Amino acid sequence: MSTVRCVPGDGLGNSFLLLMEADAARTGLTWDELAVMLCTDEIGRQAGFDRACDGLLVVSPAQGDGPLRLSIVNRDGSAGGVCLNGLRMAALWTHQGEGAFAMDGHHIKWQLLSENVVELHLAAADLPQELRLQHVSADGRDGIKVPFWNPHAVFPVADVDAVDLAALAAATAEQTELFEQGVNVEVIAPAGDSGLKMRVFERGVGETSACASGAVAVALVAWAEGKPGELGILMQGGILVLSPSSEGGILVAGEGALGSPFEVSVS
Repeated sequence: MSTVRCVPGDGLGNSFLLLMEADAARTGLTWDELAVMLCTDEIGRQAGFDRACDGLLVVSPAQGDGPLRLSIVNRDGSAGGVCLNGLRMAALWTHQGEGAFAMDGHHIKWQLLSENVVELHLAAADLPQELRLQHVSADGRDGIKVPFWNPHAVFPVADVDAVDLAALAAATAEQTELFEQGVNVEVIAPAGDSGLKMRVFERGVGETSACASGAVAVALVAWAEGKPGELGILMQGGILVLSPSSEGGILVAGEGALGSPFEVSVS
């Protein structure tokens, strides 16, 4: 029997347990085994949430002169790729005013705008140089495959709350010729002049209260279709504000929160 120190937190309701790679290694368990073991309702309540956490965030040492490395492991043990909501939480964990993380091959800078609001800087060189939006059809709906880091499919609808999101996500994921590694499915509808309402079903997790990489995928679609400037993406967990940067990248700003660290017994 061993213990691992976890730091709970969230980004717009996406809940995580953050732990150090060295602490994870001492358990003798793989990251996917730890995710399945720790992302339960019981431990979620111990962390201060009302349900299981959405995944683990594992902080690893920097390589060479690079920044700290951050990895996301989904609740079911699968790799989560890039998690921008988790990255904002990890930024708060550093207690610094600015910094960067390396995540799934991407170097992402961030800065603290206020006590609990973090702005991420997605560099132009790290974004798709040519945005090729591909039509996708599932469950009787037409959507768009968006090539942004994690796999995404965005479906414009009249009312996001009227959609059977689980059924739509399952039908989309069945198209393995388009989505070999699973897919995050977003449904969107207009919300005012410069906003969009969004629900999301994340691969390896299910429906979540927010998905920042999904919000970026949605913004890329909106900008490609001519919607100008700053966008507010309204999700169940809150609002992300996205805007093009002067250097050709994307700025993503939103809230995050940290809970009190605690020890969990694992075996």
